[in-house]
Amino acid sequence: MAPAIHAETPEPDAPRRPVIQLVLAGTPGVSRQCPDHLRFLEARGHPVYEVALPWVHPLKRLPQFLKQARRLSRAELILTDEYFNAALVSALLRLTRSRARHAVLGLNVSGNRRLRSGFAPLDRLLNRLFFGRVDMAVVASKPEADLFAAEHGIPRDRFAFVRWSYDLPELDGHFAPPARPYFCLIGRNNRDHETFCAALEGLEAEGVIIAHTPPELELPPNVRAYVELPLGDCIACIRQAVANVILVRDADRGAGHITIVTAMHCARPQIISDVETALDYFTTGEHALTVPLADPAAVRAAMQSLMDDPDRADRMGRAARDYAARELTHARRSAVLEQRLRHWLDTEEVLWAPEDEPRAG
Repeated sequence: MAPAIHAETPEPDAPRRPVIQLVLAGTPGVSRQCPDHLRFLEARGHPVYEVALPWVHPLKRLPQFLKQARRLSRAELILTDEYFNAALVSALLRLTRSRARHAVLGLNVSGNRRLRSGFAPLDRLLNRLFFGRVDMAVVASKPEADLFAAEHGIPRDRFAFVRWSYDLPELDGHFAPPARPYFCLIGRNNRDHETFCAALEGLEAEGVIIAHTPPELELPPNVRAYVELPLGDCIACIRQAVANVILVRDADRGAGHITIVTAMHCARPQIISDVETALDYFTTGEHALTVPLADPAAVRAAMQSLMDDPDRADRMGRAARDYAARELTHARRSAVLEQRLRHWLDTEEVLWAPEDEPRAG
């Protein structure tokens, strides 16, 4: 492993190796963009580069990745934020025996594709190649650390927990809401449309589903579905809903962190599946109501309770917005990421979650 970096100000005649952030973008290329959480490394004399790979299937981005292989292998630090990019970088560092450090700032379980064969001896080889050089991994929920440690053999002490956060963008939304009160369920992965629809049957309310592909079931008359609406329309939909609903099929994949945070910034209450991957983002009863998996009756009761007491729904929404404004912003996440990176680079210890860090409850 590379030696710790301590000096804040570099010696004039001692050029530092670059820091590279590998991202997915519409157009591949290299730029000198430096995100806020890496500015301390720029101050220490490390040039910071952003290398963008095309947002396509992992095999299709491989040629662009190989073009950057020499640059990456000579770096001081490489940061990735996507599962397959992390695997490619780990394999490159393993094969070239590079001393560059590798931090994954967003290892998550949102997709279904994994580098797994199901054959234990082969999986051990795959893990050594594709995940053996993950030197630090930031996860957005605590259970994901245990999952990746067990599935890919990443030592548990290499994980840090940092909530997914962002600033709600100011976008024009043109969503036309239903005439009656409605609940919305938005998301690309692991959404339980069946339970959502079953809960709305017989309820004096409408349902709105916004998904990546059309729902694979016959929708009841009071539920409508949209495919791939712009973010501005999704935000407008959440703002006008009685509540945002996040129902997942299981506890082993994505739990809707982006949608949870968005709805909190929009000052709306939420009805959320009671899964460990979601619970670090809100306080049950104060910001959101939780329901068991695949339980239409519980979802219907939660919906009805918010319709019966709109003042309570608004109070919950305001409390969620206030919490998000303190703890779930770009500035807050950047500050926590910088603190975690500083500590790791200077001490070789990965901080999981400091005791003084605010918790949602």
